[in-house]
Amino acid sequence: MYLENDIHELIIRLFAGETSLEEKAKIDDWLNSSRQNKNLFNDLKDIWINAESGEHPYDYDVEEAIRNFIHKTRTIKENKRNKHFIYNALRYAAVFLLALAIPFTWWLVQKAGKSSAEAFTTISCAYGDKTSIVLPDSSLVWVNSGSQITFSNSFDNGSRQLFLEGEAYFSVKTDPENPFIVNTSEMNVKVLGTEFNLKAYSDEEAVAVTLISGSLQVSNSQEMAMVTPGQKLIYEKTNHTISIEDLSDLSPETEWINGRLVFRNESLEELERKLERWFDVEIEFYDELVKQRRFSGTLERESILEVISYFGSSQYVDYAIDGNIITFFSEVH
Repeated sequence: MYLENDIHELIIRLFAGETSLEEKAKIDDWLNSSRQNKNLFNDLKDIWINAESGEHPYDYDVEEAIRNFIHKTRTIKENKRNKHFIYNALRYAAVFLLALAIPFTWWLVQKAGKSSAEAFTTISCAYGDKTSIVLPDSSLVWVNSGSQITFSNSFDNGSRQLFLEGEAYFSVKTDPENPFIVNTSEMNVKVLGTEFNLKAYSDEEAVAVTLISGSLQVSNSQEMAMVTPGQKLIYEKTNHTISIEDLSDLSPETEWINGRLVFRNESLEELERKLERWFDVEIEFYDELVKQRRFSGTLERESILEVISYFGSSQYVDYAIDGNIITFFSEVH
């Protein structure tokens, strides 16, 4: 079993979006070991996500949320267990207060109306960053660079709907009575319990959803399609058409959640937006020919200089760097 202090730290890091897949697996094992662990985790998650906030995200009243949480534990009939529960809660709260001192740039709480029932939470991820969160129903979401998700604070009360702008990977908790629905500006994705990647950036010409496991129902105002594992559905915005591809290699669609950018026979033009979001840079092309140069590879935690030099190692491509702007051009022989 895991040491108590270790699991405390892992859960706080999970809420902060700083855990690896291996650490998330450890938390899953801990959650599945007892109902008490699940109850404690869910109450702590309520402190993080569902406590009332002011009009500004930094108005979040953590102390009040903790007081409410401790008050709830007093209704537990088993007094001995209750004391131990409160003790653990206070330990979590102390770490939680320290965690809030860190300026999490991706955290933004918005009010959608006057009542708490209308409150929404928005998680934003800037260029160059990625994060992961636990939704109120215990589903996991990894949010890619330049993306955001928005969901109601009553998400786990029969209405599992959220809104995505950008790219996210979902591991959805099974709940047949309450379908999980992801809304984008172009289409909706409905699931019962599955893992999939959805890319819906507003500045790209297509929306793509790749299914890893389970089943998906994808629809827009004109048609509906079913996706099976190993398939990628592509919706073209310009002509409003849907196509489905069978993929033999899923890594280019999903490995970003593990910190790896995988590309297979893609042109520099196709890689432009990926690199810009991944490294928070601006890419320009000096000539049309260099745009069509194609590459395959895997980038893993390299610096932007290492990445650019990789492309520059080609005998056909050279580059120049001016601050945050990287210009590719065809090398003259």
